[in-house]
Amino acid sequence: MTKYWLFILSVTALGSCAVSEDMIENKELYCSGLYQGIRAVGRVATEVVSGVTIPDVCDTIDEIVEEERSEEEESAEPALGKSGG
Repeated sequence: MTKYWLFILSVTALGSCAVSEDMIENKELYCSGLYQGIRAVGRVATEVVSGVTIPDVCDTIDEIVEEERSEEEESAEPALGKSGG
């Protein structure tokens, strides 16, 4: 029975590793205090049982948004340089 619960917990926790466009658009929901606390309990339990560290989805969303912004800025810079000369 314990293996069954560990499996369910692992599948649930590992499913939170993927970040979709919907999650990014609804960051206010996914990063609310209650929802973040529930995920934290799952992450800690998974880490204690398996030793696997799972990052919080809110941190992942912030990293993805920051990367996208820097890519957009980098692609906009050459275009601005060409039009200015």
